Amino acid sequence: MKKYYDKILFLLGLAVVGIGFGIFSYKGGVPQPVSMPDIKLTGNAFEPIPPPKIAEPSVIWEAPPNQREDYDEPGWVYSIFTPPKIYWQDGEGWVVHDSGVMAPQPFGVHLVAAKKDLYRIQMLGVAGKSEADPTDLIRFSDEETGAPLELRLGEESTRSQIKVTDLKIDRVDKGHGLIKNIATVTILDERTGQSVVLTQDEPYSPTNNEYYILQVSDPYPPEEWHVTAKGDKKDLPGKASFVVTDLDFDKPSVTVEKHSISRSGKELVSKPHVLTLEDDTATPSQPATPTPAAKPAKGKAPASTTTPVTTSDK
Repeated sequence: MKKYYDKILFLLGLAVVGIGFGIFSYKGGVPQPVSMPDIKLTGNAFEPIPPPKIAEPSVIWEAPPNQREDYDEPGWVYSIFTPPKIYWQDGEGWVVHDSGVMAPQPFGVHLVAAKKDLYRIQMLGVAGKSEADPTDLIRFSDEETGAPLELRLGEESTRSQIKVTDLKIDRVDKGHGLIKNIATVTILDERTGQSVVLTQDEPYSPTNNEYYILQVSDPYPPEEWHVTAKGDKKDLPGKASFVVTDLDFDKPSVTVEKHSISRSGKELVSKPHVLTLEDDTATPSQPATPTPAAKPAKGKAPASTTTPVTTSDK
């Protein structure tokens, strides 16, 4: 009986194969590929394209800020990704490694000059017989223009608006047998109509007002600062300021404090800085307001000059 089943299954398999082959043949069998047309390349030969140039920016990193809270003490500086070396030291508290300490920044102001409000005409000296002779040539300095001026007794200068009305020569004993001739000249100020007496080697100041010229510098914007009294104040960027606490024209010197506000809102006051002309920092990096000619320092007459003035300039 089993043999008959095998034959029946075999015949059914052949029938299925035959039906499948018939369907395949009816649909055309295996499809033929479509023929591709010949490709003809046109244009120029390959040209390499240069790669783009990428500029490497030069980045300047700013120095880390000083972490101080007092102007008179060096602060701690923390670099990026660099842990600070901080230690506890008995008697001092927290201290930082020396390599991480920043030097204090410049104070930011220095003394340039100490001056007086001088009269617009100053006497320099007399050239000639030095006996109050009318031919003696009297040398003046015009403080407004900075130009030298030479006149004789009785002459006038229309440019400076003065006229010489009197000239005296006094012999002064300076001690140790030294005799010096000191000239005194009287001029008419044609602007005011008043007579003014000028003495050789003595700068004349009608008001006797004294003032200082200070120069604000790095790390603040450069600026000239005229100081006349204690308490004078100069405001700075960042809610900081300079305050004058003392003046001394005999040295001369100016004492200045720096006031600022800390990050925590606390007012900080630096130790008083005494500014003098002898300090290395007293010379500004750039000159103050230019003047036509050099003017005398306190207690000294301007340098003499022998450049004559023509009659047309008088």
